Amino acid sequence: MTLSGNVERGYAAQAPALIAQYDNVPSDTIYAPVRDLFPVAPVRVLDVGSGNGRDTEWCAALGYDVTAVDPVAAFVAETMRRAPAATILRDRLPRLRSVRGQYDLILVNAVWQHIDTADRPEALARLAGLLAERGRMVLSLRHGPGHPDRPVAVINVDATVSDAACLGLRLLRRKETGSLQEANTAAGVTWTWLVLEKGAQA
Repeated sequence: MTLSGNVERGYAAQAPALIAQYDNVPSDTIYAPVRDLFPVAPVRVLDVGSGNGRDTEWCAALGYDVTAVDPVAAFVAETMRRAPAATILRDRLPRLRSVRGQYDLILVNAVWQHIDTADRPEALARLAGLLAERGRMVLSLRHGPGHPDRPVAVINVDATVSDAACLGLRLLRRKETGSLQEANTAAGVTWTWLVLEKGAQA
């Protein structure tokens, strides 16, 4: 089984506890390092790896037209409950076969560490293809250990930025932060936030 497949199984097994846990930190706090670079509503937003629907619900409340995607059935059901006006799909990177259209903002929060290293170029290219011209993608990149049931792979931030540039995505912001969860802070987990814009001129 691939890294991503093991991750999906781990999240499915822990879904009831995680659905409650994800609400411990609100979305506006999580996205504070990059919130000022979000486009003005109404625009189309794709929430990739939407988990319990916390960010999908938040984006819908901000006036965005949201599509949420997650591979875990329990998370999809919870997102449908929380954000009934959103489009909710059960799918996963790197292919996102069921996702259609162009999006002005793509959120990929706490997902990239779970994508197999070999699959990341395909995943990034797929996401770039879903971005509208001048659309922005927000990536949060985790550094440090993961949960034993939800394995992670090391992320090279410079390589990610370079790969994005080859796809026509220009770096607007790179911000290093600590974890907002006490247990992860104690374990040495940190994050890098990237905001990438499609078609922007230097």
